[in-house]
Amino acid sequence: MARQPRDKFEAGAVWLPRRNLKCSQDEHRPAMHRSVRSLSRGLSLIRQLNVTGPASAPQLAVSTGLNRTTCYRLLQTLQDEGYVSFDAKSAQFSLTNQIRTLSEGVSLNDLSSQAALPPMFALLREVSWPSDFAVFERGSVMIHESTHSFSPLSIHRSMIGRQRSLVRSALGRAILAAAAPTLRREMLEVTAFLVPEDATLARDRKSIGHFVSRTNRAGYASSIGETEPGISAIALPIQGIGPVLGSLNIVFFSSAMSPEVAARRYLRALKEAVRDIERRWRALQHAGKA
Repeated sequence: MARQPRDKFEAGAVWLPRRNLKCSQDEHRPAMHRSVRSLSRGLSLIRQLNVTGPASAPQLAVSTGLNRTTCYRLLQTLQDEGYVSFDAKSAQFSLTNQIRTLSEGVSLNDLSSQAALPPMFALLREVSWPSDFAVFERGSVMIHESTHSFSPLSIHRSMIGRQRSLVRSALGRAILAAAAPTLRREMLEVTAFLVPEDATLARDRKSIGHFVSRTNRAGYASSIGETEPGISAIALPIQGIGPVLGSLNIVFFSSAMSPEVAARRYLRALKEAVRDIERRWRALQHAGKA
């Protein structure tokens, strides 16, 4: 792949890529079109009703800063669409259960990707090597976000959607080592059943115990050419609320350095990225419950 100049990482201004990012996750995409004020105003009414509960149109007009006529028109539209109901006895508007359909399609994986992306680009600016964010799915780890296409040191243009081994990759080993024993056993059973190439190792409790202990002693997971010849990685788990959320790696050429050298150079930055993802994840979870 064509190498990109390093100066875009080293410039004083904050750099974020403007291509290949999903719209819902690109926090810094410049506005390409003028915003729709009526949509923004309608959303402000939904947010206010979500916070305060049932309220009258005059109350909502005051709390949102909308003029009363606009407020009535927007509430009528939301009522026509089924998102707001009106109680004639109290003269108050309230949200309906249909409002939940706007968020039910957002999975934990969607939220975790939103939390992961900004810290991953901050990590890229600091270390230049690419990284991947992955979660456990169907016996493997699935890469949900990646900075490979933006790294000047990557040979891969696209990694999102690719699978990595639960038992042979640094991403998978980080998740396994951090998981509670019962969850670890269940993940390995799924892998043994669904991933034929990993079945033997997934059933080898001695080997699993060895790399789990090694990962816990080192403070990070690693792999050397076990998922792709000539490619090594170090990785850390990302703790969610309850089970481990996923993992984050830094990928590099095996000929460039060993995992031990990579850890000495980059583990601090990787840990900071993980802490940032965990903070963002908790904030998204809190916002979803508000």
